[in-house]
Amino acid sequence: MLNKFSKQRNTDRKRKGKGVGSGLGKTAGRGHKGQKSRSGVAVRNFEGGQMPIYRKTPKRGFNSIKKLRSNSLSLSLISFNKFNDDSLVDMKLLVESGFLKKKDQKKSIKIIDSIQFKKKLQFKDFKFTPGAKKRIEDLGGSAS
Repeated sequence: MLNKFSKQRNTDRKRKGKGVGSGLGKTAGRGHKGQKSRSGVAVRNFEGGQMPIYRKTPKRGFNSIKKLRSNSLSLSLISFNKFNDDSLVDMKLLVESGFLKKKDQKKSIKIIDSIQFKKKLQFKDFKFTPGAKKRIEDLGGSAS
């Protein structure tokens, strides 16, 4: 019920199924029989038995399989950290030192070359660019 403070409606709402005189009696504007006259039915993309347009139009383009990309880590970042010479650098150590998050531990990490790298370190369980592998081995470290 409307009181003097509420906004009044200009038209009354349509009351379906309230007699022939209401204009929306009997079938309540749904027509006769059929799927759309039933309750709880939403027929999306149905075109009355005609071939739907989304099936008629040809597929175009190409979607390649998304490959797991390895995260990259520069040797310069590692050289700035205070790793001792001949220390073993692995995923666990990088997580502890804050280079990686715990969830990134399962991903493959690729080590990238850097001119500033001047430490003799032992790397385990990483991927390497050819330049990074050469630089590590030239300094007396190992890359496996």
